[in-house]
Amino acid sequence: DDTMGGLIVSGVTFGVFMAEALIHYNMGMAKAEGGFKLRMPPPKELAKIAAVTGAFSLMSGFLVRALPQSAVKM
Repeated sequence: DDTMGGLIVSGVTFGVFMAEALIHYNMGMAKAEGGFKLRMPPPKELAKIAAVTGAFSLMSGFLVRALPQSAVKM
């Protein structure tokens, strides 16, 4: 099913991009504080990161699903 494929792509993309975002968050905190310590951001910050990551993941899923259809028309 095409919809299920788009959801799978979006879910996988969200997981990978969220992990990357948390790594970048920790890198920024390490630079600001002078030492690396793996930690989760405060809930409000985590929600913001998840919202941005989720929006881009949904766009990615939509584009992955739409591009093959538009390529066939070319």
